[in-house]
Amino acid sequence: MLYEILLSIHLLSLVGWAGLSTGAYLVVREAAGSVLPNSYKRLVHAQAAFAGLLFLSGLTMAVLVYGFPKSPLWIHYALGVALVAGALEAYHVRAARRYSAERYHRAIRMLAPAWAVVLAAMLWLMVWKPF
Repeated sequence: MLYEILLSIHLLSLVGWAGLSTGAYLVVREAAGSVLPNSYKRLVHAQAAFAGLLFLSGLTMAVLVYGFPKSPLWIHYALGVALVAGALEAYHVRAARRYSAERYHRAIRMLAPAWAVVLAAMLWLMVWKPF
């Protein structure tokens, strides 16, 4: 029962992390002005919280099912990918807080391919469990 609850939290966190900020960014991208709206800046923090919850729920499920040191190799690779995702998210939050809208949009255009690779790698590891 605990595993099913964690899996639900994990999947909802994925939607909150990827879906929430993507939808909001598509709206903000079209908005005129040189300053990002404060509501969007708060949303970026919520999105980062979802990313943290995604990491914690995934790690908890791995420990619950396998025990950590004895976990399969794909989990260790997923942790490495999660570290990259965490660095991207830290930069994303910093950019939303400090950059002008124009500079922020440039940063997002540079981050988008990296996010796509991280998401594809994570989905490949989580769904197919290759190792």
